[in-house]
Amino acid sequence: MTKVQVLVVDDEERLREVLIAVLESAGYTTAGVASGNEGLARFAEFAPDLIVLDMIMPGVDGFEFLARLRAEPLHSTVPVLISSALGGTLARAIEPGSAATLGIVGVLPKPVEIDALLDLVRGAIGPGASPATI
Repeated sequence: MTKVQVLVVDDEERLREVLIAVLESAGYTTAGVASGNEGLARFAEFAPDLIVLDMIMPGVDGFEFLARLRAEPLHSTVPVLISSALGGTLARAIEPGSAATLGIVGVLPKPVEIDALLDLVRGAIGPGASPATI
């Protein structure tokens, strides 16, 4: 069974490491990068099934990352889970039609609640491969 792949794009190293550890323990294959530029470069070789994206990062932030990602036709269908300290404010600011167009499947407020993360990831792409099925 092929594992579901999740790309974590977040400039906060400790949070990125925690997200990766939680996702891997749930059976997902992960890759983590610290910037939008790294995320765009890693996207092509990793081919994620889902992206967990921080919105506030130096350089290429989450907004620019999304714009560049969606400008490429082959990248237009990968769902994105937003992880942001803007949390509920950001969720209210994104119009439902715009969220669908951008492929945003949820907004995860920081600090991240592990159960909420896993619920949103499972809802967007299904469960990770369990050790018994690999």
